[in-house]
Amino acid sequence: MARQKRPQNKKGKNTSAAASGKKTANQKLVFECFELASQNKVEELLELFADDVTIYEPFSKKEEEGLHGKPAIRSFLNMMTLASDDSLRYDISIEEDKSDKVVALVIFEKGDKIEARFSFEMSAADKEKDKKINVVRVEFLDDNHA
Repeated sequence: MARQKRPQNKKGKNTSAAASGKKTANQKLVFECFELASQNKVEELLELFADDVTIYEPFSKKEEEGLHGKPAIRSFLNMMTLASDDSLRYDISIEEDKSDKVVALVIFEKGDKIEARFSFEMSAADKEKDKKINVVRVEFLDDNHA
């Protein structure tokens, strides 16, 4: 499982998402997701997801059944973008990349460091622009957020 360090710009955001090296279509989608969240672009972020998307994350009361559909995930994405300001830095390492799944280890730093594993399941599509994220599973790897 390869891990790659991502350089960060002076605001601390990940800047090499699409710039360094050849990325698969799935990796591009994952990096774009984090970039749009860091720019607080919720509407553009929603466009990356399938209409029937499900997000499993530890913050909601519905963790086991997940947040299902774009209207349900909007509040999670709003929270994600609110947590992302100029002082937040993050580093993304791709742990697994298959035709329909990417697993990314993300280290967030805003004072303390927090590690999370994001598993993205993608739709099959003939064209890269037609790929959508169907499922996201978020797992925090430290005791304070599990």
